[in-house]
Amino acid sequence: MRFSRERLLFYSAAGALGGLAAWGLEESVAGIHSYWLRAALLGLAIGLCIGGFLAAIDRLSFGQWRLAGRSALGGLGFGALGGAAGLLLGELLFDLLHGMTGRVVGWAVLGVLVGLSTGWASGSKLRWRNGALGGLLGGGVGGFFYQLLTSLFPQALGRAVAIVVLGALIGLFISLVGELLKRGWLMVVRSQSRNAREGREYDLVKTVTTIGRAEESDVGLFGDPAVNTRHAIIRREGSAFYLMPTAGSQVALNRQPVSGRRRLESGDRLEVGGTLFVFRERAQKTEG
Repeated sequence: MRFSRERLLFYSAAGALGGLAAWGLEESVAGIHSYWLRAALLGLAIGLCIGGFLAAIDRLSFGQWRLAGRSALGGLGFGALGGAAGLLLGELLFDLLHGMTGRVVGWAVLGVLVGLSTGWASGSKLRWRNGALGGLLGGGVGGFFYQLLTSLFPQALGRAVAIVVLGALIGLFISLVGELLKRGWLMVVRSQSRNAREGREYDLVKTVTTIGRAEESDVGLFGDPAVNTRHAIIRREGSAFYLMPTAGSQVALNRQPVSGRRRLESGDRLEVGGTLFVFRERAQKTEG
């Protein structure tokens, strides 16, 4: 099974940076005497920063700066609410379960709610699922390391390292779940676009994936005059993927011009302007 190492690295780094930013904000609330208010504000900071960084990372990696900002705002808002609620619930579970078990369960809950922010920002139901599962796993493992590190190091240092590790693990597991469960994707073979470099992968996680020169495109091919603003779409219907050029756009499938709707098969080669993609589909188990 092949994974996109680039995506795993990007998500891990984004989560770690979010954790580092959260630790910086956490220091400003450390002096608050109310335990529950401090926990709510710490959770808000963790969700705000990790959710914002993870929500924006895909768009940033594809050079879609304006959309990255929009996604980050969505991730900030949803992540802040989820982080505050998640840590309050997590601390309550920690009080009930105590020790390592309480920390793992509590931070897993936080991870789920923060992970959901990445799905909300993307507008994809599949990424809601990936965010929840990845956040659950990343938060649980992060809770283990949080409890371990805060017991091995001085409280402030241990907490700082643990929050950064938590962010990195949530990012890693969200991307790992996405890689394990993805059904279809496009991989760039060659391109004249300034952002679609060789080897880059675009997951087909939406019901309708748009390909074009517009920044709003899910597969953006910027700077290529042969690509229209909205050049083609790929529609997912159950386990099948269908390619449809828009009116007046030229797309070649396995070197043959496409008119109308064509079902994609794993290994098909798509040419859109100066970009050549290969379509990959994860094999599905068949009965009998």
